[in-house]
Amino acid sequence: MTPTAIGILLFCVFFVFAALMYTGRMPALIALPLMAAALYVVGGVFYHEVSFTYPGSNAVVFLKDFVRVVIEEGMPRLLKYVITVLLGAVLAELLKASGVSRTIIRWASELGGDNKVVMCLLLTGATALLFTSLAGLGGVIMVATIVLPVLLSLGISAPVAGSIFLLGMSLGGAFNPVNWALFINVLKAGGMEESVAYEKLLSFVVPFAGIFLVVIVAFILLNARKAASAFWAVQRKSAAGDAPAAGGLALLSPVVPIFLILSFNIADMLTKKDIYDFPINTALLIGVIYCLITTGRGPNGRFQRMAKAIFDAISASAPVIALIIGIGMTIRVVWDPAVSTYMEPVLKQIIPGSPILYVIVFTALAPLALYRGPFNVWGMGIAVGSIIISTGVLPPVAVMGMLYSVGMIQGVSDPTNTHNAWIAGFLGEDVNVFTRKTLPYTWLLAAAGLILAAFKFF
Repeated sequence: MTPTAIGILLFCVFFVFAALMYTGRMPALIALPLMAAALYVVGGVFYHEVSFTYPGSNAVVFLKDFVRVVIEEGMPRLLKYVITVLLGAVLAELLKASGVSRTIIRWASELGGDNKVVMCLLLTGATALLFTSLAGLGGVIMVATIVLPVLLSLGISAPVAGSIFLLGMSLGGAFNPVNWALFINVLKAGGMEESVAYEKLLSFVVPFAGIFLVVIVAFILLNARKAASAFWAVQRKSAAGDAPAAGGLALLSPVVPIFLILSFNIADMLTKKDIYDFPINTALLIGVIYCLITTGRGPNGRFQRMAKAIFDAISASAPVIALIIGIGMTIRVVWDPAVSTYMEPVLKQIIPGSPILYVIVFTALAPLALYRGPFNVWGMGIAVGSIIISTGVLPPVAVMGMLYSVGMIQGVSDPTNTHNAWIAGFLGEDVNVFTRKTLPYTWLLAAAGLILAAFKFF
């Protein structure tokens, strides 16, 4: 088979598993490991030139590489996030058991009243502001532990609450310097100086963020008004009336980790020096200890309460951890030459050269940012961008605009994001619920971003 034919076959494998996950026929925590294995089998057989008639020694090399890439290197690839998930879950359990969450929820419910849309907009704005500095799963856990219960207490359904949080987080992420580094690298790969690259990126990000804000407002207006109380929220609202209010110091528990992270980030920005990046896991651990101290001894003592919180956190986090393992396997496989080598020739044949085709083609292909597809900037996206730049068909700034625009689909709607997986586990929802809820909006946003890039960069 030709490399292009193998690449098409790999895309077919990708689309089959993506369809199974999107339609709910196969859970993501099962589908992702199977997709990773299938992609490597299809690409690896040809990459290692394994003959089915006379397999010989190449079959042994293929099997060894399969085990190494898919299992030994893929499964533990995101292991660091497992610790973050567990610490975040322990803090969430302590907040719930001590009455802190219930007190915050009761206050928000009383404050929100009938102004659900206004409260959603305020919480989205606060989330966006925080994520201009925060990044990573730890930041998501710290903020979502506060924001999601408040949204649910207002009667917002779990799928809508999770989607609102994801949209606000990604709006803030549009201005996060950590995320900018990816797109700056794309421009530098095209030979652009770093100072010019930052200027070009900012000239695109600011108007794009304005469009993003309009899309978020539309989502809230169309979804928050329906606000039928979910069972998850009803449970907590009824419990809030029965539990004693937590003390003032205890109510600061969910804010402590955020304060530690942001204070050092702000110090870095003010001094323009890299003073210290406060570790996420350490911040969460300090939050756990602070909550344990300030919420009192309780009927069974602090040690027993801590032990119960750990056991409950492990139980609650198990599905999320399983999904993170599958995500790690997929990321490792799509970056392997056995897969990426054969996707390149397919992509080179579909690169559009005119602004109209640029918008049409990349809008149609935008969902390839999902499920660690070739336009996912945290998967193969940056490599694909470099490939497109190398062809000379598109200017580097147009490639940057394309990746940035379709990247919003990945940031909000991709069920293989660790933050999507954690939010789904926290809310007790299937992770693909957020994909189905947000994809029409993020796809529209991607199209608008591509139109903006076409006007600015062609």
